[in-house]
This record gives sequence, C-alpha cells and structure tokens, in this order.
Amino acid sequence: MKMDKIQENKDNSSRLTTEIYDLYSPPVYGKILSIVPEGPIADTIFEKVFVSAYTNNKTFPIRSPLMSLIDIAHEKTHRTLKALEIFNECCSGATISIEKKSST
Repeated sequence: MKMDKIQENKDNSSRLTTEIYDLYSPPVYGKILSIVPEGPIADTIFEKVFVSAYTNNKTFPIRSPLMSLIDIAHEKTHRTLKALEIFNECCSGATISIEKKSST
C-alpha cells in the first residue's frame, strides 16, 4: 500500500511540474530575456530555473508558483551575470561559450 501512495505522489508532482511549465514558461523566459538578451545564456538559465523548481518540489510554494519562478529566474540570472563579469575581469581576451554536451 505504501508503494501505491509513493507512486501517486510522484505522478502528482510530475503533473504539477508539467502544468507549471506550460503556464509559466513564457513569462519566466521573458523575465530572463529582459535581463540577459543573449539566447544561449538565457536558455541555460531558463533550464536551471525549472530544474531548481522541480528538484525543490517539496519546498516549492504552490500558493504562488509564478512569483516563485520569477524570483528563481531573477536570482539565477543575476548570479550568472556576476559570474560572467568576474570571468571577463580575470580572463580578459578569453571567451566563454555555453554549449550543451552531447551524450555519447
């Protein structure tokens, strides 16, 4: 009986995540693009926002998911900008590229 309850909770969290993504991905991505207009960097931050919300599903606030996602996006975007600023200061002339690794 416990296994059925565990599976039910997993199913509910998957549906919840899918619903949240479908509803709120456009405004969350828009928020990121308003701060970081570069596509590849914005895409990476966007991914991290939803991974963070999904992995912290037990503590993710259900009452106001949009505002929580916007807060996560804001924080991750500014952290990324700070990291890029530090990189540019210490490694002038070097470049950084955010690319997905292909799984082989």
